[in-house]
Formats: sequence, structure tokens, C-alpha cells
Amino acid sequence: MDSLEDDLAAVFYGPDVATPFRRHRPAVEPAPVWAIVGVVDAEEFEGRVLAAQRTAQMPASADVRVGDELEALAAVDASMPIGTRFKVLEGARVVDGREFRALLGGVPQ
Repeated sequence: MDSLEDDLAAVFYGPDVATPFRRHRPAVEPAPVWAIVGVVDAEEFEGRVLAAQRTAQMPASADVRVGDELEALAAVDASMPIGTRFKVLEGARVVDGREFRALLGGVPQ
């Protein structure tokens, strides 16, 4: 019987659904990460502005932390070509701690 982590990687974070990234962290070797990228709307300035925020969801085993940078190894759309980098601004474990959802910010190229 496969483990739940293997099932998450194979079923929900495979190449037909997720995007490959390379995780960068100071003083640590870069590591591959598969994530599902999305955009959520968030209210800012006491509800006066609605802003789109880029997010990524991945297995918690990916070991992504606030402060890490994620480099896209495949294009998602015209706004995110290969090589686009994001900084993980916030993050939280979801789905009983088995997945990690991150708020992403742009990194100047």
C-alpha cells in the first residue's frame, strides 16, 4: 500500500496539474518542488481595494518556508514565463498539515 505522501505527489502534484519549481534558500542546495499556482482576491485598505495575490499549494514534504524563493521551471501563462521567481511571503499548513499553502510575492529580475 502506498503512503499518503506518495499519493499526494502522484495524484495531485504531478506534471498534468502542478508546475515544477526550484526552491532556493541561502546556504542550502536548491531543491525541486511541484506546486499548484493560483490567484486569490484579497481585500486591502479596510475593504476599499480588491487585490489579486499569487499563491502556491504543495505537499508539506516540499519543505518550503517563508523567505524561500521559488523559480518557475515551466511557464504557466504569459504572466509567469520560465525563470520567474517568487518569494514566499506567508505560509500555512493546510489539509491536516499534509499540504503547505504559500502567499507569493514577486522578485525583481
